[in-house]
Parts: sequence; structure tokens; C-alpha cells
Amino acid sequence: MNTFISKKLILISFIFTLCPISAQVQNTGIEKNWGPRHNRATISPSLVHLELSEKQGFKTVMVATRLMAADVPKETNWAVNDIPGGNPTIGIIDENGVYTAPTSIPSPREIHICAEVPEAVNRFLFATVIIGEGEPKYKPIHIWSEKKDDPNARMSGPHGIGLDQEGNILIADRGSSSVLRYSTTGDFIERIDDGSGSKPGEVNEPREVTSDVEGRIFVTDSKGDRPRVQVWNHKGEFQKIFAEKGRWQGMLLRAHGMDFDHLRRLFVVDVDNMAVKVYDKNGTSLFDWGEEGLAKGQFNAPHGLFVDRAGDVFVTGYYGPTQKFSPEGDFITDFGYGDPPDGAVYFHSVSGDKWGNAYLSVRSKGGYDGAMEGLGEGKHLSIMKFNNNGSFITSWAYSAIEHSESEVAITDDGIVYGLFIGPNDVGVETFVQE
Repeated sequence: MNTFISKKLILISFIFTLCPISAQVQNTGIEKNWGPRHNRATISPSLVHLELSEKQGFKTVMVATRLMAADVPKETNWAVNDIPGGNPTIGIIDENGVYTAPTSIPSPREIHICAEVPEAVNRFLFATVIIGEGEPKYKPIHIWSEKKDDPNARMSGPHGIGLDQEGNILIADRGSSSVLRYSTTGDFIERIDDGSGSKPGEVNEPREVTSDVEGRIFVTDSKGDRPRVQVWNHKGEFQKIFAEKGRWQGMLLRAHGMDFDHLRRLFVVDVDNMAVKVYDKNGTSLFDWGEEGLAKGQFNAPHGLFVDRAGDVFVTGYYGPTQKFSPEGDFITDFGYGDPPDGAVYFHSVSGDKWGNAYLSVRSKGGYDGAMEGLGEGKHLSIMKFNNNGSFITSWAYSAIEHSESEVAITDDGIVYGLFIGPNDVGVETFVQE
């Protein structure tokens, strides 16, 4: 009998070794913790509309956790649009967090209240003030494109957009399997990759492109038998390739959105693994987190990712919502749910600016063909903007009725470059806030 039990236990142990209960949990490399970690802070209110010269108090709070009550931070440094104390043009904020709106309408009307809490793990917090009534609006200032039937066109199915060290536009073109560099006005500069294919330096339907503080260019090359991340230097010289194909820690199946945090760690969202993969700046796997499901903190076809200044990670599911996590994968909040029949239904990507605002590239019920109301007859809803806490700010569409979203990139000055796809052309439209 003892021999039988022993053999049975060995068999069970062997089965669990081959078939772990959750590959994602076994291979995360970190201890999962569904809830706020110690020393997180919040800011309130998240969003207010103020009239000229009106006052509004803001406050920061250290979040309560297990056996620890909420408390006031020892120190909070207040700024307006990253200017300590603000100024008369954009408003003044005192050491107690009381903001006074300017005496004349600023341009843009969207103001960012910035709170630095040195003791918090999320050191930088943001709230939004909109001066005057109504949502802030974005206007187009430039557009350039390539015709699909032009034999000299270089793009055919652009999918991802980023900015290089000098502010030039980088495009991952899935249709032509190429990584391209343009000026902001659409002048072609160069093709970065070494051609279409699966060899190092070659790309096969690349999805996303970004650059780091050294100017190195990172591309998620996610189709075929060799999903991976590839790296070129700023000059376009191939450097390295990392990540193997598979479901274990550090391995990829379909890499999509990616971004760096302030520690220079690279966060990559994997659509098919339903997980976020985290690497150091050299491509060494650090840890994974995430699991498939419909509950808060779980993933349903995650597509887009960006990391804010505090290190928090925003991940957009294709069917919504966008979720905010700590760097270790602890769920914080969510926003941007599907809103049929006239609202957004599909969420292709998320990008961020220096104040942690999230820009969602969205599609309505009809996908590329779904028109939205309230944006001009026949126009598509293309971009939705939320602040760092998930409060809705505004939304807008591309100028041409036939142009639909793909992704956006935002400069430190708040300029938005929107990559679009149309039936006859593809290109980039530039927007600024009025």
C-alpha cells in the first residue's frame, strides 16, 4: 500500500512538473500581489474645470494598505506644468496645494498639476485643470501621406509610430515589412532594417518601434516563426536580437506595444501570451506578469503599453479597458471601456506624454468603417485622451473622413503625431491643442 501511494505521489509530482497550474504564475520571477503596495500615494481631485482666477485645493495621500492607515505624506512638492509653484500665465500653486487659475485664458487650456512625493514608490502624481467650459480641442496643423498605388511609396500598412533621439518619426510598417525613418514633415530619411525576413536585422511584419535615452531603436518583430525584439543604434546599424519564441519567462509569441521606465527597463506586452515581459536595457529577462481573463488585473488581447514618469504601466486590451499597474504588475485602476453603439469598441494602442496622460487609438463598432457622432458627419473617432488617473479629457478624429487610426506619438511639447490608414493613402497627421 505504501509503495502504491509513493508511486501515485511521484506520478502527480511529474504531471505538475510538465503541466503547471499557471505558466504565467510559475514564471513571473516576482511575487504576485493583487492590491496596493506600501508607500503608494494618490492625488485628488483628479480633474476640475475652473473659471479665471478661481481657486482649487489639491491634496496627496499615502494609500492605506494591510495594517497601515492612510496618512499625509511628509513632503509634497507642487508644480504647474512642471514649473515649481507655477506662474501667472498658467496659474499659481502654493505649498499647501492650493491652485489659483490665471486671469486670462491660457493656450492650451489644459493645465497639469504636478505633485512630487519623495517617500512614495510612485513619486510623481498628476491632476488636470481645464480653464473655461467644455473639453479642450485638438486641431490639425500638418498632414503628409503616401499613395498606396504609388510604385515609389515605402509604406503600405503602417502599424506603429515612435520618435527617435532627434525627434524624427519612426514607423514600423507591417505591410512592407520595414522600419522607416521620416522627418516630421514627411521627408523620407532612410530604411533602418536590413530587409524583409527572419535573419538578425531583417523584419517580418513589425508591430511597434521606440527609442531609448541612448537613441537606440527597438522594434517588436512579431510574426512568423521568430517573434523577437531587435535593436539598432541611432545611426541605423544593427546591434542585437533578444527573446526566444515560447510561453516561459522572457519568451514571446506576439510582441506588440513597448516602452521604457526611468530605470531603463523595457516593458513589452505580448498579445498571445497575455502577459507583460520585462527586460533590462540589454535584453536580459527580469520578470513577467499578467494572466488571461476578464477580471480586473487580467488581460483580454492586450495590445498597447506605455510607462509613465513614476514607473506605472498602462496596458490597453483590444476590447478594452485600459488598465494601470505598478511596475510589478499590481492592479491600480482601469478606464476606457467599450461604449457601443456610437462609442469606442476596439482599442488598438495606448501612448503617453510626459504628464502621464494616456492617448488611446480607438475604433468604433464598425472597426475602420465605423462612423462616430459628434465629430463631424461621417468622421471616425480616432483618439481618446485620459489623464494619469483615468479621467476622460477629450477625443477627436482625423481630418479626412476616410482616415482611421493606427497609433500616435507625443512630443514633450504636446505635439501629437497620428499615424493613419486610408483606402487610398497612409501617412501622419499632426495635431496641437487649441
